[in-house]
Amino acid sequence: MRVLVTGAGGRIGFQLSGLLLAERREVRAFGLPAEQGRLSQLAADGAEVVVGDLEDPASVEPAVAGVDVVCHLAAALTTHDVPDDRFVDVNLGGTFNLLQAIRRQAPGLRRLVYTSSDAVYLSAGDEPPPELIDETSPVLPGTVYGATKVGAELLCRSFWRTYGIPFTVMRPTATASPAELISPRSVFARRWFVRAAIDWYEGRATLSSDERALLADLHAADDGTDTKMYALVGPDGTASYSTYGDARDAAAGLRAMIEPEAAVGEAFNIGPAAPHSDRELVEHIGRRLGVEVAEIRNAGVRASWRVSSAKAQRVLGYRPQRSVFDMVDEAVAQLSAEPAR
Repeated sequence: MRVLVTGAGGRIGFQLSGLLLAERREVRAFGLPAEQGRLSQLAADGAEVVVGDLEDPASVEPAVAGVDVVCHLAAALTTHDVPDDRFVDVNLGGTFNLLQAIRRQAPGLRRLVYTSSDAVYLSAGDEPPPELIDETSPVLPGTVYGATKVGAELLCRSFWRTYGIPFTVMRPTATASPAELISPRSVFARRWFVRAAIDWYEGRATLSSDERALLADLHAADDGTDTKMYALVGPDGTASYSTYGDARDAAAGLRAMIEPEAAVGEAFNIGPAAPHSDRELVEHIGRRLGVEVAEIRNAGVRASWRVSSAKAQRVLGYRPQRSVFDMVDEAVAQLSAEPAR
């Protein structure tokens, strides 16, 4: 089985490529020039590397030629703070280019797995999200990013119905590598490191009244270091719940979608076994790092986001192995094992 992995230099794509190589599958790793470091690692492990760009059909065509399976992970992400037009160009335009290339270069494709996002459920309205989000929940994206993910899902569906390209959709929850949870300068850091949050809010063009109040509280808590942490809770002290998954579990979830016929035409949420309390996570990181955690109460605390992966567990046999707390413990252990500089 020859598998094309787009976005092979990303969190999930890199782990998926390694997983497939360990199974002795033929892996063609497609990524941007900026991802050359990880692509080189995959090449050393036996992958065929193709450097290219989804927006350039001429580089997509040879990447697709002769493959049996396409795992499409390449995308413009919200964590990269890109403008809205990039979501449209990459997530919609790039996916269309890939689908056209499959028609021409891999007409016998066994499976296309498209990596969408749980952002397809995120409404920007006043209604709170459902108590538990599953695949029957309304698809009501409240961001351009989420809308492009819905659009790309529909493009895949249309190419299945019109041209017979069998597809499956993965909707991962927020996905991290363990080290990102404890690094003050990671894309997740602004959610619990004071200085990172200040820098992010001060870089925004406009702020709501709740965000301005939060920024003032962050300045009051700031001790001038990168390591000071905060737990954001509601005015009554109630913490939100979130659903962060490990990139290795997400890769395993995607791998489980490649072969079962029951997966064709279906979407699957992929995340951890259970959501977690944001306060408990931050306090756990603080304890493990020996860092003080300030409590900040704010009316703008984000709504709880509980996403269920029960369908993937039932249909695909998906079994997430790591909780967010396990990830923190692993990252701290790795940090402690590093030689002093």
